[in-house]
Amino acid sequence: MASWGGAEEQELDGRNQQRSYALAGKVSTLRSLALDIENEAYEHNRLLDGMGNDFSSGEGLLSSSLGRVKGLLTSGRQNRRAMCYIALFVVVFIFLIWYLSSQLFSGQ
Repeated sequence: MASWGGAEEQELDGRNQQRSYALAGKVSTLRSLALDIENEAYEHNRLLDGMGNDFSSGEGLLSSSLGRVKGLLTSGRQNRRAMCYIALFVVVFIFLIWYLSSQLFSGQ
């Protein structure tokens, strides 16, 4: 009876050891996945912070340009006339580009 108990104990100990190794492998895999997720989150946060800074600088540039345009419009009659000529030039230029590109692409 003592030998039977010893064999059974060895078998259970062997199974325990196998399951312990399997569990250690799974824990290692989970740990590497957690580190990968952490690195990915860090990179995404860095990218988003960079985009936020870029948008902030773009916002500053646009607001200062808009301030100059407002100042140009409110400063006097001569500046308003120049602003109208510039706006008319931009509209004519865009129309000309559209017309030439439509003629160029319709000829194909």
